[in-house]
Amino acid sequence: MENFERECWLEVELQHPKGWVLAAESGGVLNGYFRLDSKTSVKLEVKWEKQTVEKKIKPKVQPVIVINSFIEDYMTRLKKKGKAEVYKRGNVDVCNHNAYFARWLGNTDIVTLSWVCENENKVFLLNYYLEPGEEWENVISWLAPGFACHTPEKFWRYRLFGVEFKVPKEYALQNRKLLLGRPTIAFKNKGRTLMLYWSSFAKETLSKYKDLLEWSKKEVSREVQTFMKGLNYNKLKPDEKTGKMVVEDRERGGFLSSRKNIKTIRIWHDTVSNRIFLIGYSGPQENIIDLDELEESISFEPD
Repeated sequence: MENFERECWLEVELQHPKGWVLAAESGGVLNGYFRLDSKTSVKLEVKWEKQTVEKKIKPKVQPVIVINSFIEDYMTRLKKKGKAEVYKRGNVDVCNHNAYFARWLGNTDIVTLSWVCENENKVFLLNYYLEPGEEWENVISWLAPGFACHTPEKFWRYRLFGVEFKVPKEYALQNRKLLLGRPTIAFKNKGRTLMLYWSSFAKETLSKYKDLLEWSKKEVSREVQTFMKGLNYNKLKPDEKTGKMVVEDRERGGFLSSRKNIKTIRIWHDTVSNRIFLIGYSGPQENIIDLDELEESISFEPD
């Protein structure tokens, strides 16, 4: 739909009206949270929690408990006496799950939804903050069909500041520093690490240096060096086939081990998006395809 765009973050995909922005986020391994704001107010919050085997849940009951508990905690934080005014309850289909919802009054008009995604073994809670004159029936008509808490693909989509990329589902978001124009994001999967960094206004930035190689040796961020610790960035050199700046280190996986580990980064200037991209991988050499697939998946569409 022309007036909508997609948000992809922390193993969730949803659509929302254009102009909303990712205003807050946290979590990444066992739980996730992010908030979307319009130009004037808070609009949407999404929370999820991974359920362990010990926390086996009852899908038909848990959403009601989750919502009631959230409303009680919310009213406590507001220091309001008595129970919240809940004046509408019901069910709606979200990503082929039966979601329970309650519309209630806190310090504003709020609709809270909760459901269990058995595919990913997660419990979800979603808050939508209605503005005066906004009809819930209209909101749910685009919100519910545009929400994805599970997908048949083997990867999760991520989208940030107009850059979209794909990460294999076995990786989880571990560390990030979301500086506007210079974000650094790292994903972990046991002994493997995937990392992505980019710098905006590349043409203007590179005009201060002899070439991309000089920029790479002097301007690789501290966060990148932390995530890919041990690489000698002075050994960066152009790859003859791709033209990308590359540095690579190979080592044995351990005593008496035949497995070879690799640590590498690739840097290039994307003239279409006017960004310098840097991707990195650390882990067994046989899984370097994870880095190849990350590189191929990177695309840019202005917000």
